[in-house]
Amino acid sequence: MRRRIIPLFNGLIWAIFLGSLPLTAAMAAGGNCAALGPLPATVEVGEGQQQELQSPVPITRLAVGDPKIADVRVNGNQAFLLTGMAPGTTSLMVWTACASAPRQSMVFVQGRATAAMTSAARLPSDDPALPSQVQTDIRFVEVSRTKLKEASTSIYGKNSNFLFGSPGTVPNTAVTPRVLPLRNIDPRIAVPSIPLANDVFNIVAGGGNFLAIINAMESSGFAYTLARPSLVALSGQSASFLAGGEIPIPIPSANSNSYSIEYKEFGIRLTLTPTVVSNDQIALKVAPEVSELDYNNAVTIGGTTVPAFTIRRTDTSISLADGESFVISGLISTQNGSQVSKFPGLGDIPILGAFFRSSSISREERELLMIVTPHLVQPLAANAQLPSLPGEKLRNYDPNWYRLYFLENGDFDKRSGLSQ
Repeated sequence: MRRRIIPLFNGLIWAIFLGSLPLTAAMAAGGNCAALGPLPATVEVGEGQQQELQSPVPITRLAVGDPKIADVRVNGNQAFLLTGMAPGTTSLMVWTACASAPRQSMVFVQGRATAAMTSAARLPSDDPALPSQVQTDIRFVEVSRTKLKEASTSIYGKNSNFLFGSPGTVPNTAVTPRVLPLRNIDPRIAVPSIPLANDVFNIVAGGGNFLAIINAMESSGFAYTLARPSLVALSGQSASFLAGGEIPIPIPSANSNSYSIEYKEFGIRLTLTPTVVSNDQIALKVAPEVSELDYNNAVTIGGTTVPAFTIRRTDTSISLADGESFVISGLISTQNGSQVSKFPGLGDIPILGAFFRSSSISREERELLMIVTPHLVQPLAANAQLPSLPGEKLRNYDPNWYRLYFLENGDFDKRSGLSQ
């Protein structure tokens, strides 16, 4: 029995000493399968790039879930070569002589643009104590400001056929009232027609048979949109979120007068894949999108009004620490417009030319930001008290008649536990 042990022991010593095998491989060669550790939870490789992975024991079989995303080939007895074929995610399984069950890992193939950005990043840690769940908060902030100025002049003879003014100031046809009972007379038809513009402010001066009208307006507007979707996903797994709806769109059939219905989604959509690299690093692939119906650019199909879609989206990969924020996309857009309508020649006269032209200036500014913030999270304990849900205190709200009439002032926010 002693003669068998000594040569085996000497073989291990020589293998380690000569450096022909790593320590774990030498132990496995001696029949110690305990040296076989788990594969990394995730493996990243760039599109069109290769990565060699070592195994401490001989490999008997290899397989990937989707060969179109990644390819794997044996490179000797204890190594294999992983090649990124196309951007995406797939699974990797490795069988060895030590166990019938394969070791599994997730393979992330990055596009050529993102692979260069993250080539220096460390691979995910195999520490089992590493948090495995990530909550990602996305904030969409959109601010729109508008400014409009208009000015024009109209000259009108009430009892004659004379009228001068900017386009769009043609008077209504005056109607002579009939002899009707007093209660049936519309007072508007008893007043001579005056070319007033309904979409601006009008200043009328004059009397008798002559009126001068100045149409002027200055307007400004402000719009603010904020959306804050939040999604929790397991490290290395993809998740999606949609808050919106679907609108039916008629699709004409080929060589037929019939229509088929296709539903188009709209609203707030979020698709992400977080990967916990370490306790202070989270690799995040995120694709947020906000879409809304636009009836100003609608089209008519088969007698049905089909709206257009206003879409803001981005698709990117970033690396952040727990709680850090990044502006993943931004837009500052400014549109200025100016239009002058004038009577040829007379509108060019200094000062007096103002009575023979109409001017308008418009300005629109839009700012859009998308901000992402990941957090490492843990589930609540089994017996922990859950946080107050939105509107929880108003779920059974049913005031009596006295409280509803005398005390209710509509101040629900302070007692409803609404989301902040």
